[in-house]
Parts: sequence; C-alpha cells; structure tokens
Amino acid sequence: MNEDEKNALVAELKHGIPGLVSAHLAEASTRQKVADAVEAILTGNRSPDDPYRTTIHFLAGLLTFCLGVIAAIFSVLSDSNTDPYRLSYRMLGGVLASIAFVAWLCTVAVAFVQTEKYRRRSGRRYRAPPVFLRAALMLALTLLGGVPVAYCVRYGHAILTGLDEPVGLLDSLIGVWTLAF
Repeated sequence: MNEDEKNALVAELKHGIPGLVSAHLAEASTRQKVADAVEAILTGNRSPDDPYRTTIHFLAGLLTFCLGVIAAIFSVLSDSNTDPYRLSYRMLGGVLASIAFVAWLCTVAVAFVQTEKYRRRSGRRYRAPPVFLRAALMLALTLLGGVPVAYCVRYGHAILTGLDEPVGLLDSLIGVWTLAF
C-alpha cells in the first residue's frame, strides 16, 4: 500500500467511523443492550464462578511473568560469549531454575483451581474451599516467586561490587541500598 492509499484510508476511517458508531447507538436494540450491561454492572450481577476469578487472573499473570523471564534468560544464555564460571552466568542459572519451578507450581495451581471451578459449576455435592486457602495458595506462590528475585539481588550485588562469590541476601540488600544512595 503506497502513501496516498494509506492517507485515503485513514481519512475515510476518521470520517466514516464516528457516523457508523452514532448510527449504531441510535438503534433501540443497541441502547437496550447498553442499558442491560450497565444495570448488570451496577447491581453486581456476578458470574457463579466469581470466587475463582481473581485467583485465576493472579495465576495467569504470574505464569505469564515466569514464562517471560524464562524466555529472556534463554535468550541471554544462548549467547556464544557465555562462560559457565562467570558469576553472572551462575546467577542466570539460579534464576532460571527457581523461576521454572515457580512456573511449574503455578501450572499445577491453575489446574487445581480450574478443577474446583468446574466442580462448583457442576452443582454436585460441592463444598467451596475457604477463602484463606485460596489466599494461602497465592501467597505461597508469591513467596516462591521471590526466590529468583533473591538470586538477582545477591548475584547482582556481587557483580556490582566485584566479589567472587555472592554474600547473604540481607547484606546484598544493604549493599545495593548503599550503592544506590
């Protein structure tokens, strides 16, 4: 598509879309659908699966984050200049191992929560798990997700200060804080 065709298309869309939307909103059926949607939101008409929605969203976000970190680490580790004895290489290995473990646990948790969601939907003699159990599941996975962060802080501090081996997490946090400020 050349530049003139692109500009013509953009101009047509800028002038045509508002009129199309206005005409669609003027229809009685559209107004009724919008009114029904607003009413459902205002009255709190929620899905019967609502107790699991926040847990599933949390787990999906955590799994997406873990997979993004794993992909980034593999991208860095595929570089031909990596030396397995360098501190940063070992740091990436620790982060990869721990984040992969968290991703696996997250996948197991998603399978468990989805199973519970469908058991609840089926309606057969279902006893909902307590809220604190779902909260504990999310908290445990969040704490395990902190392991790769601890690797990054410890090894990052060692790299910044030129140490041969990383020091403890608290010493690393204090060291990074003093380096930053």
